[in-house]
Amino acid sequence: MDNLVILRRRKLGMSSAKGIAEKSKTGIRWTRNDFPEPRLPRADEVVVRWGCTSSVPGNNVINTSAAIHEVNDKAAFRVMLDDNELCPPTWLSPHDPNLKQADIEEGLVIRPVHHSRGRDLHVAHNREELMAAWAKVSGAGYISTLIKKAHEYRVCVVQGRVAWVAEKTPGNPEDVAWNVARGGRFDNVRFDNWPLKAVRVAVEAFELSSLDFGGVDVMTDEDGHAYVIEINSAPSLTSDYRQECMAKCFDYIAEHGKARIPRVERRGDWKKFIHPALSERALEV
Repeated sequence: MDNLVILRRRKLGMSSAKGIAEKSKTGIRWTRNDFPEPRLPRADEVVVRWGCTSSVPGNNVINTSAAIHEVNDKAAFRVMLDDNELCPPTWLSPHDPNLKQADIEEGLVIRPVHHSRGRDLHVAHNREELMAAWAKVSGAGYISTLIKKAHEYRVCVVQGRVAWVAEKTPGNPEDVAWNVARGGRFDNVRFDNWPLKAVRVAVEAFELSSLDFGGVDVMTDEDGHAYVIEINSAPSLTSDYRQECMAKCFDYIAEHGKARIPRVERRGDWKKFIHPALSERALEV
C-alpha cells in the first residue's frame, strides 16, 4: 500500500495520532481536517480515519465514514449486539412489550443515540424514573439492563485481531460509567493476563461492524460474564505502549493491506487473538 496518513478532527486524538506517527517505521504522518491544503491527505496516501468522517481524495481509506457512522449510532449498533447476545438486554422504547416490570425493577441504563465520555447516562429503577430519563434523551436512544460491573476493559481490535488490552480503573467504582474523563485511568494488560472472555466477545462484536480498527469497551460482572458496551472509532492512546502497538499494526497494514485476519476458532490462549504485528507467536488460521 501507499504511505498512511492519520486524519483527525480538532480536539480529537492529537496525542494518539502524533504518538503513532512518531513510532511508525513506515513513515506514517498525521494531519487535521481543517489544516491548510498542503497538509491534507493526498491522492497517493491511504487515509486512516481517526473518528473523522470528512471527505478525502479517493477511496483508499482505513475505517470508512460509513463504518464510523455505523458504530456511532449507539442505539442501532446496540440492537445488533443484542441480537447476537453480546451486550446486556436492550430496548429502543420504554413502551416495548418485551420490557417487563421485572426488568425495570432490576435497574436500567438509558442513553441517547449519540454519546461519549460517560455523559448523558441515566439510571432508572421504576417506571416514573424511566419515563423521565427517556424524556431527557428526547425519546431517541436505547434502554439497557444495568449490570453490576466487576471489571471494564478496552480491547483494541485491528483487522479482526487484538492489538492491546487495557483495564479501566474508575475514579469511583460506584459510578455506572467508568470513564477516564471522569477521574479514572487505563492500565495496560499483559498478553498472558488478557481476560479471554472479554477479548472473545470484543472480537465477535468487531466482526459485526465494518471497521478496520476500533476500541471495544467490554465489562464483566462478578460471575465473569462479559458484555460489550460499545465500539470507539477513535480509541484514546495515552500510553507509549498502546501507541507503539497501533503503529506496528498500521505498519503491518502498509505492507500487507487492510484485509481482515480471521480469528482462530480452535481452543487456545491469547495467541489465537493477538495481531501478528505484535507477536511472532500469533496463531494462524
